[in-house]
Amino acid sequence: MGRKIGLVVEVLFDLAHFKVHTTMKGRSSYLLPLPTTIIGFFFAILGKSRELYIKERLNFKAGAQIINIGGICRENAQLLKLKPGREDRVTEELMLLLRPKYKFAIWGEQGVILSLYKKISDYEFDFVPYAGISDFIFLDINNPQLHEQSKEINIVKNSYAPRDIIDSVEFSEKNSVIYNFPYTYSGKHEFVVMGINVGFKLKKKILSIEEVPLYDCFLTIK
Repeated sequence: MGRKIGLVVEVLFDLAHFKVHTTMKGRSSYLLPLPTTIIGFFFAILGKSRELYIKERLNFKAGAQIINIGGICRENAQLLKLKPGREDRVTEELMLLLRPKYKFAIWGEQGVILSLYKKISDYEFDFVPYAGISDFIFLDINNPQLHEQSKEINIVKNSYAPRDIIDSVEFSEKNSVIYNFPYTYSGKHEFVVMGINVGFKLKKKILSIEEVPLYDCFLTIK
């Protein structure tokens, strides 16, 4: 592997819906996109296929930090799963985000990051980035910043962290929002905790750019 550098951009969505596809009951959408979505967002700009995404995503770290959000729209949807002789009716909550603005960060091979920086600066995208579901596209992306070095931190604010490395939680304002969110990795259930106006003190230091935490695509800490 060659030299690695990082990139941070500000991303604004008109309407976004980040959803995990492995849950069938309870909450299945969340406030901030996970590293898998962020890497896919950047790879779409580069024109990389899904096959290349699956092959190359392990070579990158990514993360997100929420800057502000216009509001949250909640909807309840009923899913019908038809089986021979039986109908399963499952209700889940959908959470649509109105005008959320984020910092997206990615860290990886220098050549790829420089190509990404140029495409964003020139506003020339091979594929249109998405906001969790293909119907919800982004509104704007700006202020790309290259970083030659990352920084170790043990406090993460307005973002997320794997639950097993969180030592304590600090709520900075009355309107703080926090979620304990399940996901699946290698057949095992894992949890990530995310929040707005919330700080997480971690048991160990992790890499970051501009205070945006960097994780591999499955939120594993090595």
